[in-house]
Amino acid sequence: MDGRNYMSWNKNQHIPRYCGSCWAQGTTSALADRFNILNKLDTPTPIGLNAQAIINCQAGGSCDGGDPAKVYEYAFKHGIPDSSCEQYTAFNLQGRDCTDFDLCRDCIPPAPAADEDGLENCAAVPHRKYYVSEYYNLSGADQMKSELAQHGPISCGIQATAAFDVYTGGIYSEHLD
Repeated sequence: MDGRNYMSWNKNQHIPRYCGSCWAQGTTSALADRFNILNKLDTPTPIGLNAQAIINCQAGGSCDGGDPAKVYEYAFKHGIPDSSCEQYTAFNLQGRDCTDFDLCRDCIPPAPAADEDGLENCAAVPHRKYYVSEYYNLSGADQMKSELAQHGPISCGIQATAAFDVYTGGIYSEHLD
């Protein structure tokens, strides 16, 4: 925008293991980029939002897929922690409900063995949350382009069909029965 890069860093949803979290990764990145645009990068480092916390709290889905719109709703109601709060594990939360511990924690030594999680040495910590003041639906190429030009990145979902797998360019359109 005007020769300045406001984008947060690249992410890989499949490291350290396969996780279908594109919905959480893409939406937290789009929101972080919007925050970076709004504050004109007047922070020491670009803002990054925590996709793992979104997965832990099932704020729209899990590693099995999800709905980007629900991430905006979660950001409106609860706020999203900074990316430094929770290591991305590419794993669904198992055996407990999402708590403050699953949003932002800090751990003390010793480092766990390779086959252990080390969570017994961790505790929830206070953290900053990033909220959206509003969220809304967009439909169609014209509305999406207008939103991009006025406010920055958006996120969306798409039904990945066999026809989509062979898509080569342009505005994609497919109507399912």
